Amino acid sequence: MGGNSKFPVIGAVIVVAFILQIILVMADHHESPGMAAVEFSKAYFKLDEAMEERLCREITEEGDSDVVSDYLKRVADQAESEGFDASWMKMSLSHIETETQMVDDNVAEVRINCTRRRAVNPVFALVAKLFSLGETHNVDETLTLVKEDGLWKVCGEPFGLVGG
Repeated sequence: MGGNSKFPVIGAVIVVAFILQIILVMADHHESPGMAAVEFSKAYFKLDEAMEERLCREITEEGDSDVVSDYLKRVADQAESEGFDASWMKMSLSHIETETQMVDDNVAEVRINCTRRRAVNPVFALVAKLFSLGETHNVDETLTLVKEDGLWKVCGEPFGLVGG
């Protein structure tokens, strides 16, 4: 049979494609205002305390209270008053679109437009999405982001986090 084997060529193509994929994934994870706004928004609507990592010092060092804990307490109280557990208030985001306008080198305004749907647990969210169950709500908000210590952080009053 012939001595020409295609296996080395196919193997080389697979290795090059794998390396290229790694490079592209690493390039996609650069810090940007849009990425920070989406990351914060997802954590905010999932009631994840990790949202605090994307808040600027202006918000986190405001007053004696912890803004994120206060917000999570307000949401839990609202859920309880409606007869539900706090996890009932969790939402997942989909169809996320962002539009970024740079005010200057360290300040940006990001308009985030998406839909949110109740996401008590991952199975609930998946079934609701597959079968178009439950209500979807539009989210259209402009967030102000400031670059602090090399990271983009959300400032102002995002989604009514501060207050209540």
